[in-house]
Amino acid sequence: MANPAMLRQVQDPNDLNYKMARRQIIKDLMKMSKQEVGELLGYMAINPDFKDESKKSVDMVREIYNLQFAPPNLKGILDSTSGTTGNVLIRQDLEPLIYRLFVDEFPAWDRIVKLSSNGLVHAATQITSVSSGSAYSSFISELGTAPYETSAYNRATWPIAVMSNGRGVSIKEIAAVAQGGAAYNPRELEEESAMVKLASDAQLAMMQGNATNTPSADATTEKGIYNALVFDGFRAVTGSVGAFSANGATQVDQGSLNMLESLQNCSNTIAQNGGKPSLCFLDITSKGLLDTEQQNNRVYMEQTTEIVPGLSANQFQYAQGKVTLCPIPGTSIGSYLRTSDSKSVVDMYIVDETGIKIRWLYSETWTVLQIPSGVDGVLSDRIIIFGLYGLQQAKPLFSGKVRRLA
Repeated sequence: MANPAMLRQVQDPNDLNYKMARRQIIKDLMKMSKQEVGELLGYMAINPDFKDESKKSVDMVREIYNLQFAPPNLKGILDSTSGTTGNVLIRQDLEPLIYRLFVDEFPAWDRIVKLSSNGLVHAATQITSVSSGSAYSSFISELGTAPYETSAYNRATWPIAVMSNGRGVSIKEIAAVAQGGAAYNPRELEEESAMVKLASDAQLAMMQGNATNTPSADATTEKGIYNALVFDGFRAVTGSVGAFSANGATQVDQGSLNMLESLQNCSNTIAQNGGKPSLCFLDITSKGLLDTEQQNNRVYMEQTTEIVPGLSANQFQYAQGKVTLCPIPGTSIGSYLRTSDSKSVVDMYIVDETGIKIRWLYSETWTVLQIPSGVDGVLSDRIIIFGLYGLQQAKPLFSGKVRRLA
């Protein structure tokens, strides 16, 4: 029997050798059973070694199908009209795109500057007061004695949390995906998913983390769920419960004021205390409500800036400057029951970015450890991704929150 591969060896369809090979193949196909034709054409369709860039085999199949004397069983294997004919030969690969059904943008985590930690916990000194004297203590008489005073210092520390996520796929799965022709690498896909999981947990801790206020095991309270392995987030530090009640963070409950007025009120209070608020974290729903409220405010709609590369949002004006709005998708911010009246509220956090840093140990970025295949007798390709991070909030007095009813 003539070999279909002979067709790809001849470049010119008008070549005599090509015509002879083509005729011989058609004659041989006419003598074959339906099963034999199906096996041959199926091999030609899926075998990566059979390359037919000029589609000569397709032309040959079309010619056979149009022959009046071709047997019906031979024609049946060549069409795709029903589930019992040639459609079983059509190669149907997985779609090259894999649809991501989860939040994969973490603007809060990406926005905050990352700097190295100076120890197992990052330590810094706060000056809480520049004078131990009373008001007007600097004024003295003409020959009076200069008063000696001291500043007030506080040594503050912020924990560095250990985050890790392990992933792996079997050697069999890797081989099956590659040989099946799918356009993705299963290990790389799991590695990317691990990165998303780590960033998601890190941003959740930035907003709701509670490593100080214990006991607490309820996400519906302002304290949040207690976990000694995380770090304290904005909800706790800007709140008025537990260890953070003396922070002096500004808190505004949206009442008769609209959303923009509430945000401006909080920002102005922070500025009055000496801070320079520059950023506001809020969920997508809150951002949408604010946009709707200010839909006809041309100044608001035109004041935009880039939050992180490729992502822009609005700014609003307060007494001393502008605050950039950073909308956060997903459930990182969440809601809780307000202590004063048990109503469900959602926070919008306004911060002075000069005091907000993400501190790291070992590496500024996530580190990927490759586990050697078969090291423990298991045929798999595994990785562990880890990072050592903590959230430094050095100026809680210059931070605040606006609570809106959920």
